[in-house]
Amino acid sequence: MESKPVEIRHLLFDPENPRLPEEAKDDQRQIFRFLVEDIGIEDVINSLASSGLIPADPLIARPAKNAGDYYLIEGNRRLAALKLLTGERIGDEKPEPVVPPISPKVKSTLGTVTIQLGWDREKLEAYLGYKHVTAAREWAPEAKARFVVKHCGGDFSENTLSKFSKRLGTNLPTLRRWLVAYLALKQAEKAGKFNPEEAYAKRYFGTFYTLLGSQNVQEFLGLKSGAIRERPVPPKRLPQLGEFISWAIGTRNAPPIVNSRSQQKFDAVLASPSALQYFRTKKSLEGALLYTEYNSGQIADKLMTAAYTIEECLPKVFDVKDDSKVVAAIQNLERAFEKLRLNTVEQTPVNEKPRK
Repeated sequence: MESKPVEIRHLLFDPENPRLPEEAKDDQRQIFRFLVEDIGIEDVINSLASSGLIPADPLIARPAKNAGDYYLIEGNRRLAALKLLTGERIGDEKPEPVVPPISPKVKSTLGTVTIQLGWDREKLEAYLGYKHVTAAREWAPEAKARFVVKHCGGDFSENTLSKFSKRLGTNLPTLRRWLVAYLALKQAEKAGKFNPEEAYAKRYFGTFYTLLGSQNVQEFLGLKSGAIRERPVPPKRLPQLGEFISWAIGTRNAPPIVNSRSQQKFDAVLASPSALQYFRTKKSLEGALLYTEYNSGQIADKLMTAAYTIEECLPKVFDVKDDSKVVAAIQNLERAFEKLRLNTVEQTPVNEKPRK
């Protein structure tokens, strides 16, 4: 491991940072904006403006493509704050962040920082896992899944994932769910079934992996238990994966129509071929529920209850048949029965003669 002083202008945000959304990774300005607005650096920038950089947590880096430049593996929030405090701007034609006042003495100490190079891979993985579990701004599930995929070398064995689950402060089943969700989205992206830049909202991963935990959803997508595969969804189920993503994540032009709160209803629809067919056509979850076998059972029970109630009235109705209330009730019953008949008889299309 080597320590080296480097000017801030030669430090770049790490495009492989697990926190970053896929669409921001190839553009330093997008990463800069994401760190400032989505992740947040207010606490860091105020601390640096007041006290300068305290060398407690290391700034870990790796060489960049251009000689003399370095990607900062650990410390990207600090780097964003340092760039702003030393006069750099995001430069993406959007409003620039408000920078707190800083004394000339403190500012003079921020132009050059000491970075660390050549960390051992296992030690780096262990440190990053620990740091972002105990940090005030812990990595989101998607970032943790991306971190594992990057560092596991394609080894999704239980032994390997158990080690990563401990490093990331979670349990193995939860980590497996995150990984399957992340890999399924990557698979959909490669197959042209998903574009993260077109997602309806920035934060969609939580809803996606929560819904993916349903047994009915897993059967719909053909997901198998056991060893995790890089492409978890069978090729023949890719159309269903595209459908599921459109329902759970949506696009800028078509918002999602299911979420974690509606999971029970969504499961009922997936379990019913007739309800699923309606849902695919009308994109209405509440409407599709009327076609589920569960609701058909409910309707049958209510109709049977009505029939039994009428049967109970028959021995006594003759004596009160002329009572105005009874007459009105019978008329309402007749109207209801006529509506029931109309709703249960196949309708003849316009301009088509009835079948004989």
